[in-house]
Amino acid sequence: MSDPAAAADAYFKAVASRDVEGIRRAFAPDAELVTAAGRYRGPDQIAGFYRDLVFGARVLEPRPGPYVVEGRRLAVEIELRMDDSVSSVADFFTVSEEGLIERLAIYMGPQSAS
Repeated sequence: MSDPAAAADAYFKAVASRDVEGIRRAFAPDAELVTAAGRYRGPDQIAGFYRDLVFGARVLEPRPGPYVVEGRRLAVEIELRMDDSVSSVADFFTVSEEGLIERLAIYMGPQSAS
């Protein structure tokens, strides 16, 4: 049975530790990632997005707030520290019955200097 909180925990752990393989393992084979930078499909493209665009930051500290879970969906607000800025971010996950991320939509809010 699907556990969206466990899937989100694994995802945030992989992001915080810059674990490309952990990102790849977190997503379902037909997963979709939606960001301001574009849409990425499948674990390889999604892992490439994190490797090439996210993990290059000197400072990378996602601080998720409480999860809001309904069925296979999870929403969470995040304070994201990246280099010299702090952003408000909202993540919306859909998790498969197998516990893998099928879809993740990331919405970035305004940035402020840290």
